[in-house]
Amino acid sequence: MARSTARARPRQPIYQEVDEREARKVSSRVRTTRAKRRQRVQRRRYAVVYDIEGPKVRVGILWFLVAAVALAIGPLPTALAYGAVAAVAARQAARAWRRQRMRPNEVVAAVMAGAMTVGACLGAGGSGVAIVGGVIAALVAATGDVKSPHHVLADAGWTIQCALFPGLAAMSVVLLARLDQGSAIALLLLVSAYEAGDYIVGSGASNPYEGPAAGLTAIVVITFIVSTLPISTLSFGEAWLFGGMVGILAPLGQLFASALLPDAASPASALRRLDSLLLAGPAFCLGVGIVL
Repeated sequence: MARSTARARPRQPIYQEVDEREARKVSSRVRTTRAKRRQRVQRRRYAVVYDIEGPKVRVGILWFLVAAVALAIGPLPTALAYGAVAAVAARQAARAWRRQRMRPNEVVAAVMAGAMTVGACLGAGGSGVAIVGGVIAALVAATGDVKSPHHVLADAGWTIQCALFPGLAAMSVVLLARLDQGSAIALLLLVSAYEAGDYIVGSGASNPYEGPAAGLTAIVVITFIVSTLPISTLSFGEAWLFGGMVGILAPLGQLFASALLPDAASPASALRRLDSLLLAGPAFCLGVGIVL
C-alpha cells in the first residue's frame, strides 16, 4: 500500500483553539446585544439613541474642542462650525423622511439651516431673513417637484421642519455668543457635560434612566464651577437657574430629536450632535437676553 506523500496539517495548540472559541462566543454575544438594543429602540417612537459604532468618544472630544475654540474667537467662527453641523443635520433628517416616501428637499433644508446660523452673526434679524428665504425656497422646490404625490404645502412643510429646528439650535449659540461670550461657553460646558455623562453611562445601561441621571449629575458639577468662577456675567443664582434649565431641557431635546425623525433609530448623527441644544439652546439664549 503506497504511503501518502502529503503532509498532515499541524494541529493548533489546545489553548489557542479554546481562545478562538471564547472570542467567537464573545463576538456573538456582542452582536446579539447590539441587535436587541436596536430592536428596543425601534419599538419606541421616542428614545435616546446611543450610537456605539466607531470612534464616538474621540469624535465628541474633537467637536467639543472645535466648538470651544470657535466660541473663544467670536460669533463668525461659531456660526461656521455650528452652521455646518446644522446643515448636515437638516439634510440627514430630510433624507430619513424621503426613505419613508415623503418629499422634503434635502438641499433646501441644508441651506436653510446653515443660512439661519450664519445669519445670526448679524443678529436675530439676519436669521429671520434666512427663515423667510428658506420658506420661499421650500415652496418653490415643492412646486417644481413633479414626481411628488403629495400636496405642495405638505412637501414644503417637511422641508421646513427638517431645517428649522437644527437651525434654531445652532442659531441660538451664535446669538448667545453675540450677547455674552462667557454665557455661550457656559452653555457649551453644561451641554457637553450632560452628553458625556449620559453617553458613558447610558450606552451600557439596561434601562433608559441611568444615562440621563449621570448627565444631570455632571451638570450639577459644571454648574457649581460656572457659578463660582468668572466664566460668564451670570450671578451665582442665575448660573444655578440656567444650569437647572439645561438639566431639564437637554434630555427633552434628545426625545424631541427622535420626534423630528421617522423613528428613533433613523441614522442622523449630526442631528444627534445638536439634540441636547434643540430646546436648551433657544431657552438659554432667551433667558440670558432677559437677565442681561
